[in-house]
Amino acid sequence: MTTTLSVDFDHAIREVLASSGQMSFKRRYRLDVVSYSWVKDYVKDQKARQEIDQLKKEIAEALKTPIDRIELQAMFLAGVEQTRKNFLELLKGNLARAQRHECGVVGGLHEYGNIKSELPLMAVTLVSPEELSDIIAGLPDGVKREKVEENVEILKGKIAELNDVIEKELSPPDRWIYSDIGNALPYPNGCRWTKFVEGWRKVVARFSGKCDIEGCLLKTDDEFAAYHMLELASVPKLTPLREPWE
Repeated sequence: MTTTLSVDFDHAIREVLASSGQMSFKRRYRLDVVSYSWVKDYVKDQKARQEIDQLKKEIAEALKTPIDRIELQAMFLAGVEQTRKNFLELLKGNLARAQRHECGVVGGLHEYGNIKSELPLMAVTLVSPEELSDIIAGLPDGVKREKVEENVEILKGKIAELNDVIEKELSPPDRWIYSDIGNALPYPNGCRWTKFVEGWRKVVARFSGKCDIEGCLLKTDDEFAAYHMLELASVPKLTPLREPWE
């Protein structure tokens, strides 16, 4: 069973957007809403997570890098050799069955035989080494597997460093919403920062001026600084708009 604080957050936002009067619920987030001291870390956290997402995309792209053509040739030849061995083993079994009068001598080669699936693969053994070399020579160079793995490990190392910063530098205990047994709930729903900023964005979208999470006009330098750092001025507006409360 987990805490119901996240439900309270959503309910509070709906109260603000549906009310014709000012609501007071900042305390529900249990965050500093005077100096907004946590906002710099929140922004740093978001940038780190965005960088992690980008690095993961780079890893996926690296793993799709064209295979080095010489390595590709070696892989192909190894596959052909294994296919040849598999075919010979199946053929041996077929001839043994034929010897016992369980099928015709070539019974295993007709369309219902167990060798049929290997026949198309066996066709590649008809390609001469010279023909294969010509085909490979016409392909792009590609990238050696060792180099791809090296690049992937570098990217994984950067992700690990960013995760370490998030865990050790950007995760004060009061940032998290905890379950009844004391475990922090998973990101992002378990993060007070995220809940607060998402709620603030919803409110800003419905008010014409710069307002706080309760729809009140910003007054202090710290409020304006937090508003700016969170880039709330870029939130798309949803009509009809309301005037912020004084």
